[in-house]
Amino acid sequence: MQVFDAIYKKENMLQCKFSDNFIHPDYLGTEFPLGHHLINAILLDVLQVEKYYCNLIKTYISYLDDENESNFKKYENALFQIDDYCIYLHETTQVLLTAIKKIHPNYSLGDLIDFIDTFKPQEKLELTEQLRTIQKDGQIQLKGCLKLWNNAAGFLLDKFKAFTDTIYRDVFDICNSPAEVKGLDRLNGLDTKRKIDLFRMEFPTCLSVDLGNSVNSKFFYSKLTDEGSIVSSISQCSTEQLMYYDLFTSLEKDLPIKLCKNCNKPFIPKGRPDSLYCDRIMPGFKYKCVSIGAQNAYKSKQPDIEVEFYAARKRYSTRSLRNPILKPEFDVWKIKGREKLTAYRNGEISADEFRTWFMDDEWTKI
Repeated sequence: MQVFDAIYKKENMLQCKFSDNFIHPDYLGTEFPLGHHLINAILLDVLQVEKYYCNLIKTYISYLDDENESNFKKYENALFQIDDYCIYLHETTQVLLTAIKKIHPNYSLGDLIDFIDTFKPQEKLELTEQLRTIQKDGQIQLKGCLKLWNNAAGFLLDKFKAFTDTIYRDVFDICNSPAEVKGLDRLNGLDTKRKIDLFRMEFPTCLSVDLGNSVNSKFFYSKLTDEGSIVSSISQCSTEQLMYYDLFTSLEKDLPIKLCKNCNKPFIPKGRPDSLYCDRIMPGFKYKCVSIGAQNAYKSKQPDIEVEFYAARKRYSTRSLRNPILKPEFDVWKIKGREKLTAYRNGEISADEFRTWFMDDEWTKI
């Protein structure tokens, strides 16, 4: 599917013009920073994006049912939310909304079956079973159809996730190239076959008038004018082509694509280029990687005895929370602990004396 009609370079940004704006009559395209949407694509948070699509489907159907300004605004915001998260999901959005618009409001059985037939066998089986549950006297029950659309969106996202696996491996291998290697030379981190595949990629170009300046630094709403600059652009670009064009251009610009020292996932620093940690909260973690990194760096600079002290304090804190009668004793212990820590740092007591004091937990046995 040719979702993107033209792609324009603009410093460290890319501007894309959509080939079909039926899902929003005034939404011509969007502007986004190099590399960042690519990273979001290959590290897609499926659960979060499923919530975005649930909202999009609901607001789009409400708008189709009643095309008033309020419903359109809610649908518009839901659409922009997905594109702002990852522009490469626009193809998935277009596939889904095209099907909904084609079938709505009559919800003919034949059109739904045609849509379901585009999925994998197991997915097709699940959607067909669900279709049977929302039929009554040969008619489709609209409320039940909402769940079917949500399931279809989930399957489309799974397909997108599988589609990005190859480029994820490419980016990961590029990030493991030696630190002294810069720019497009980082592609040498790939194996020979992958390099040959990438070298064969073609990006058809043409002269065009660019999109000008975006609204709120993200979206293009208004009609094109003749005031834009004449530039060379990629024309009729597929999602896969755009993703690799984004990657190659990011390398050309020498953007510091690297692996986070905490989660070992690719990222592009939004601040200092020498940052070692991303600002994501990865599954299984409570805090952002950058916060975890700061804590680890702080701990690594502490003498081992101080690490033991803070571990003991945390242990005593947990005990006092479980047994409130210990709280007054723990408050006294914390004050005394600060005094002992200061004394140790000033050389007034030895490490062994300090350890003997904070390891004495007799006060917790009240």
